[in-house]
Amino acid sequence: MLDVVVTCLPHSDEIKSFPQVRGFYLAKHLAHLGLAAEFRPLPLADVTARVLICSEYQSPVDYFQRELEPRLRDVEADRMFCMIANSLRKDRSHFSREHCEWFAARGGVLVHLPAEEFEPYEHWIGLGVDRDVVAANAATERNRVLFDFPKSWDEDASSTFDVNLLAAARSRLSDARFVGSGPADSPLRPLFDDWVEYGQPHAAYTRAVLDGVYAFVPGWGETMGLPVAEAQTVGACVVWSKYQVPESMLCPEADVRYEAGNAGSLVDALRTARSRDSALIAAQAAARFDFYAVSRRTRKAIGL
Repeated sequence: MLDVVVTCLPHSDEIKSFPQVRGFYLAKHLAHLGLAAEFRPLPLADVTARVLICSEYQSPVDYFQRELEPRLRDVEADRMFCMIANSLRKDRSHFSREHCEWFAARGGVLVHLPAEEFEPYEHWIGLGVDRDVVAANAATERNRVLFDFPKSWDEDASSTFDVNLLAAARSRLSDARFVGSGPADSPLRPLFDDWVEYGQPHAAYTRAVLDGVYAFVPGWGETMGLPVAEAQTVGACVVWSKYQVPESMLCPEADVRYEAGNAGSLVDALRTARSRDSALIAAQAAARFDFYAVSRRTRKAIGL
């Protein structure tokens, strides 16, 4: 019997998607604490565990009942927990409340971001970055600005991006290389010096996209922001506008803001980012996104 099995839907054969990434590395660090912990995708035939942690995306009730619940009911586990970005304490109508309450009745809910109040069944664990995988390359010149362009089923950051912002930054920051990251078919791809496609295994993707980056510019509002954490871990600033990033995710030295839609403000922010202390950012991020601390809080929350 396993102490902990961390699981999600079978998104791919490699660790690529967010549920896979946070699940795989959590299992790794729980094992470092001495637990018999493994990450395995659903379905989990013939698996028994003291605790199951579901790292799948939060889902509305119809999707949960159709895709997740039947597979979870097949697993023999004493207790079951799910993982969510924010506490639902102040959001009575959240789309995933039924999803979370199903786990609450069987164990509890693990929350990444801090809050003033939590539901009785919620446990704050924080967000961790695996520094064996995400680390700065000291031999690489820090001259890259990374623009991220996420895409969901109903929203595409590429479609709302003001290309004049990039043109202004390029004309006034001649020594910078501008890197875009997003879907392979993004129409913005030709505008950048380099483009790093989504869909790669996590370890390879982070090396390719973060090497030499001194500024990370989010493409939309980040619910939680694993890329924000990973960028700071390699010493990069987060150059963001209002409502894009939870402030609890920002290290003091990495926090650089600009006015949305204002090219001059963005250029000034990127210049500020270039002057910040990358070693200090990385040190602050190492403390804030310490996966060992996350795994210890998780172990306490699940009762092992």
